[in-house]
Amino acid sequence: MDTTTMDCWNIGIIAEPLNQEPPLIKKHIPDKILAILRKYKYFWNWRIEQLSKPNRITRKYVFVDDSQPLKYEKAKEVKLDEEIKFYADQLATPALKNLICNKMDYGKTNRKLNRKLTRNLKKAWKSIYNFYRNREREKKLRNLRRTQAEKKKEEKPKTFARAAVLAIPKKYYQPPPPKKGKIFENYDDLDILAAPKVYIIQPAKRVGVNPRALTYEPTEVVFRLAKLPKRFENQPKPLEPGAVKRAALRYKITPRTEALCVPKTTREKANEDDGFDPWAISKNALKYKPTPRIIELAKARE
Repeated sequence: MDTTTMDCWNIGIIAEPLNQEPPLIKKHIPDKILAILRKYKYFWNWRIEQLSKPNRITRKYVFVDDSQPLKYEKAKEVKLDEEIKFYADQLATPALKNLICNKMDYGKTNRKLNRKLTRNLKKAWKSIYNFYRNREREKKLRNLRRTQAEKKKEEKPKTFARAAVLAIPKKYYQPPPPKKGKIFENYDDLDILAAPKVYIIQPAKRVGVNPRALTYEPTEVVFRLAKLPKRFENQPKPLEPGAVKRAALRYKITPRTEALCVPKTTREKANEDDGFDPWAISKNALKYKPTPRIIELAKARE
């Protein structure tokens, strides 16, 4: 083969792209689900629609051509229903109690704020949520106007004459001064005051029987309460002094018990002083060996 020419040889190898699309897999629906889908016609579309929606949507980047001018569209105006507008406007008003409290607290501080609170108050009184309260308020205002008009018609007293009456000071009564006791007022009666008072206590009448007790007739409740409660019925009987059990009479004594029952014999002395030797020394004292410490303590001191 020359260097200037080049021959092509067909080897028989077919090269395919690596990113080849995989074959489509046919989805198999179980018979159990198919039976449900046949029974409920509208179940399939809604269920498949809900399951087909992805949980997370990642939007792809779209190339925007800067050469063309951008087109701006005007936002669509959403028109609300008249009924919705009415109730929304009614709910937008603040609470009547808050408006009254705010006007009382901050109305005098700022004139502009006072006008704003007054305007909102008028709007709140006309609200449907304060309809019955506003009706009672108007009723009270009408009665107040009527009473004020009646008072204006009455003749007012002359101011100078009334001022002269009001200028007179009112009388007031002071409490009486406390009585101050003298220092030696009861000095002569100290012995009488110091003596204890004599109280006569009559003895109690314990002799005799109340005549009502003789004619008393107990009721059913008293009989029921007089009975012993059930919790005390199974208690052991009290011990009888001198009584012997039947088992003790049939008891057969053993030789050991018989030997222990015999009292010990002791030698009786004629006199208590017989056999007493005051100069006798015990055997243990003769066997005792003193320690060096006791020998040291036994020595006489100079």
